[in-house]
Amino acid sequence: MHCLRLVTLVFIVAFVSANTRGCGKRHREGFNSNKDNHNLQSGGRTRTYAVNVPKGYNDDLDKEWPLIIDFHGNGGSPEKQYENSRYYKYTQGQEYIVVYPAGVEKHWQGPSYAVKGVNDLAFVTDLLEHIRDNYCIDNNRLYASGKSIGGGFVDILACSPEGNPFSAFAMAAPALYAETNPKFKCPYKRAILQAHGTKDQTIPYEGSSSGKGGPIPFILEWVSKWGKRNGCGYQDMKTLIREGDGYKLFTYSCNGYNKIVQHYQVINNGHCWPSTSRATTDGRRDYCGPYLFDYTPRVLEFFSRWNKQNAPSNQ
Repeated sequence: MHCLRLVTLVFIVAFVSANTRGCGKRHREGFNSNKDNHNLQSGGRTRTYAVNVPKGYNDDLDKEWPLIIDFHGNGGSPEKQYENSRYYKYTQGQEYIVVYPAGVEKHWQGPSYAVKGVNDLAFVTDLLEHIRDNYCIDNNRLYASGKSIGGGFVDILACSPEGNPFSAFAMAAPALYAETNPKFKCPYKRAILQAHGTKDQTIPYEGSSSGKGGPIPFILEWVSKWGKRNGCGYQDMKTLIREGDGYKLFTYSCNGYNKIVQHYQVINNGHCWPSTSRATTDGRRDYCGPYLFDYTPRVLEFFSRWNKQNAPSNQ
């Protein structure tokens, strides 16, 4: 009995230590992208990232903060993605530490044009450990988001064991090349949010057999596939039509999970992170109008609903 209590105590102490090992360290609040200070070794490469430290972080160095890792699109950068998702502009978004990693040659694994030999899944694991070592992170509230090929990589992450630490995943206009690979497997249940424009010419909503990085699935078929992965059937799908607000919403709820899969079909929007503002990275592009639908607050609301206690357990 004494041995059992000792083992239990050691486990609890080890968990607490791992969960809070980055606490007590001060950081400059706001957006930080200095590559000399924000890098790590992964897969034999020096990988870099930017981070937005919320206002008030240094007021309580033992407070644990939820984390979002946000992946840029093809040819993008941490700085561009920071101004695309703009989590920092929202009161709810200011409650998160947000990390913006940089892809090797501005790509992520998944498409045929990705840099050969780069394992971005291993990089996510290394990055997560690095952030835990340096920031005060709430391990019960870890999330991943991304746009275009960054969104496609978030899908790959959700379908991989490296995605197990995360509670929910959000994508905008994801380049879902991996999903058409016959060798691609996805044995996991996940909380999934996605938005896709019906006028997307880069990753067409209706799919394509000849995308830049490979074939692309029909988006609604991919959404239904995630419904099935979570144990839902066609009868579990609901549709909310809000054309005046620029979207149709498709959701799956089943097995005690309310709206575990959500898909916003953004009407007449292009290859964009949808926004009502023209000031975002994508918002400056004409094909990202009409500016009726703001995706970021939907992402934040979705993330706020999920944590390691109520998200599907795949471990």
